[in-house]
Amino acid sequence: MFHPRVKGTYYEMGYQYGTIIYKHGFRVSEQSAEKLDFGKKSEKEVKRVFPEILEEIQGFADACHASYEQVAAFILSIGAFKAEPMCSVFATFNGSDVVFGRNYDFFYSFKKYTESYLTCPYGGYFSLGHSDVFIGREDGVNEKGLAIGITGVDSEGNKPGISFILALRCVLDKCANVEEAVKILSNAHSTSTYNFLVADREASMAVVEAAPERVRVRRPEEGEDFIICTNHFLHAEMQDMEDQKARYESNWDTLPRYKTIYNALEQHKAKTDVESAQKILSNHSGYVCSHQEKIKLGTLWSVIATLKQPQVLRAEGHPCKTKYRQDLRLNKAIQRRQRKI
Repeated sequence: MFHPRVKGTYYEMGYQYGTIIYKHGFRVSEQSAEKLDFGKKSEKEVKRVFPEILEEIQGFADACHASYEQVAAFILSIGAFKAEPMCSVFATFNGSDVVFGRNYDFFYSFKKYTESYLTCPYGGYFSLGHSDVFIGREDGVNEKGLAIGITGVDSEGNKPGISFILALRCVLDKCANVEEAVKILSNAHSTSTYNFLVADREASMAVVEAAPERVRVRRPEEGEDFIICTNHFLHAEMQDMEDQKARYESNWDTLPRYKTIYNALEQHKAKTDVESAQKILSNHSGYVCSHQEKIKLGTLWSVIATLKQPQVLRAEGHPCKTKYRQDLRLNKAIQRRQRKI
């Protein structure tokens, strides 16, 4: 896993990282006519929701000696065209702190692209986020103690809009709490079907179930101080947005993973801490720690965070056999900024 740090204006951040990976041999591939068209149609929505990120795409394209249109087509169409939607995310309040846990499951061939970013935008919140594609993020924690993670949901179609990696990045850069995140995600037009789990240091938490046609918000059930999402919708008004057949065929483990995490959090109740979160994310019997060797897919990284005073721990690989290590880059960046004030 790479550990880049980007800071400055959005253009500068794009140019910084583009320069680094271009020197290491990265080249922007030619995008299909379909993706170029999709990207062009999506640009209007991205400009409405998160216009700054288009400046970052431009900076990245310039640094990579590529056209803006090619880079934008790639970034803006991610997730809109078929990919296996895996991953598990949960958040729980143990009475004194909020614990956020997340396994990112995808094909092993993508491991060489995985990145853990420290992002320090001018005029935005600092964050520590993870991804397997530049510019966007797939989970993260920002300086305000807001955590977010994405899980994909099978669907039969897509529409131009804002891709999940950019919506998630927008939340990290701009939102201080769950309500601000829910507002942005609810008002954005998604390209496809996703769950966004958000939690903050004040123990507010929600799952935003998003599809191109509709968005609904789930909160913890009465008497529960936790919330979970895997790779299916739970809100009654979102059931028809999901490809149910695909759930039971290619994404068969989403229900066992959800049930395994639910039972563990129910059992722990107010005692869930970092150690017990590690056990949940390392579970094999419920497929939470994924090892689908036949299709060469499994957990590429696992993240645990506590949100009162943001603390991030990460296992770069299967959490059942990879040690979690604390990442202090966000904390140190905040301290450096405070010393300058």
